[in-house]
Amino acid sequence: MKQQVTVDGVKLDINIEQKGSSGQEILMVHGIPTNARLWRHVQGYLEDRYQTYAMDMIGYGQSDMPLDDVKHTLTNQAEAIKGVIEGLGLKGKVVLVGHDHGGGACQIFASKYCDHISRLVLINPVAFDYWPVLEVEAFNALVGAPDEVLQVAMGQAAAAFPALLRTGSYDKIAFTDQNVKQNYLSHWARGPGLHGFKSLVKVCSDPSNSETLGVDHSQITCPTMVCWALHDAWMPVESGRRLKAAIKGPTRFHVIERAGHYVPEDRPDVVADYIDDFITEWAGVSV
Repeated sequence: MKQQVTVDGVKLDINIEQKGSSGQEILMVHGIPTNARLWRHVQGYLEDRYQTYAMDMIGYGQSDMPLDDVKHTLTNQAEAIKGVIEGLGLKGKVVLVGHDHGGGACQIFASKYCDHISRLVLINPVAFDYWPVLEVEAFNALVGAPDEVLQVAMGQAAAAFPALLRTGSYDKIAFTDQNVKQNYLSHWARGPGLHGFKSLVKVCSDPSNSETLGVDHSQITCPTMVCWALHDAWMPVESGRRLKAAIKGPTRFHVIERAGHYVPEDRPDVVADYIDDFITEWAGVSV
């Protein structure tokens, strides 16, 4: 389904993948260079007990891909999250879950609009000055490049893309060629022309670590869970420990073994179990 939001005065359609029809509402936000499909297995494990919504951020998946009117900053992505939560009528009760780039947007969102969510889950999010990683920074060289250059670059990037995702996976088998093509690579081909690939360049080039360094974590007062894949090739586990110390609200920290950066693909059952445990702790207990 689509939910219309307004960011920088521009109306945008955000694509949302929904599973489950009852129970606690959960909104899931992906990172670079994935989309809402990253959460499909986690949603499958949770759909009997929860209502889950996985959104494509601005410029990703099946959401609108503006190239000139909206900057794809983490701050603007946070405003899109706000619009989705309000549009779906989830303000004040939804559990917000963010991974990677989406986890950075979720930190900004929670520091500004903590009253909109009941709990926050951060899974290997970008944070502090540990990013952008080299693979993301490389796209800066393509900003403003002519179409003939972008056409060649897209072919090269598409050829290298499966290996990149496998680098971020623990046992590599999560990212089969079929998975990569169907759930991730296909969105690069959105037209007209090179529009989908140009959107990828934009989402890689707009965010900066000045945004993540500027997050006021003392304003995140809701119960929070930080999960970190032990074998993340890009984001060190110390970043997760720093987040736990910086966030003001009660914060749990878990290390997930046998998982790489794309832990929702590697260990979706474990991610679902941690989310379920986090939501249900203290359920029915009067304090």
